[in-house]
Amino acid sequence: MMKKTLFGTAVTAGVVFGAPQAADASISDHGQMERGDVNSSVAELQDTLKEKGYFHGYTGSTFGPRTESAVKEFQADNGISSSAGNYFGVAGPETQAALGGSSDSSSEEVAGESTSESSDGTSGGDTMTMEATAYTAECAGCSGITATGVNLNNDRDANVIAVDPDVIPLGSTVKVEGMGTYEAADTGGAINNDRIDIHVPTKSDAYAFGRQDVEVTVVD
Repeated sequence: MMKKTLFGTAVTAGVVFGAPQAADASISDHGQMERGDVNSSVAELQDTLKEKGYFHGYTGSTFGPRTESAVKEFQADNGISSSAGNYFGVAGPETQAALGGSSDSSSEEVAGESTSESSDGTSGGDTMTMEATAYTAECAGCSGITATGVNLNNDRDANVIAVDPDVIPLGSTVKVEGMGTYEAADTGGAINNDRIDIHVPTKSDAYAFGRQDVEVTVVD
C-alpha cells in the first residue's frame, strides 16, 4: 500500500428537513436511512433497489450519493415523495414498505435487463457516482510506489487512481467522466466504499482538485 496524504477541502452536501410527512413519520424495522448512514441495513436497501433496477454498480454498506439518487428515483416513480418533499431521498417506512412489495412490470423488466448485463460476473460497463479526492507522490513520507508496484516517482503523469478493491478490483481500467481513463493501481486507508483518489502530478494540482463527485465507469 502506498503511503500518501489526502488533499482537498470537504464539501458538505446538506439535506434540509422540515416537518415530517405522515408517510415517513414513524420508524420501521430498519429505521430511517439517509445519506451518511453506514450499516448492514443500507446494504440490504441497495440490494433491493438494484433488484428493482434503480441502483447500478457495486453495492456496499454506505448510504452515499448513488443510494440517495436511487431512492429518489424509486420514490418519484411510486408517488412516495418528490423534489418538494421533506423526505425526498430518505428511506423511511413508506419507502421501505414499497420496496418490500412486488415490483410493477416496468421495474421487473429493468431489473431483468440489469441482471442479464451482469450475468457473466464481470464488472465491465458499471457506472457509479463516487466521491473523488486527489493525491500525489510528492509528499513527505510517501514512497511513491502504488499497491500494484507502479512507481509514480518516475512518472508524475501516470493515470492512476486509488480504489477500494472490494468495489473496483485492482488492475481494472476505469473511465472518469470528463477526466480520462485510469488504471486502478493503488489503495488508501481512507479510500473505502464509494470513494476514489486520483493521482495528479503536483501538490498544487491536488489542492486545486479538492473534493468532488464524479461519474466512474469500470471499463474492464
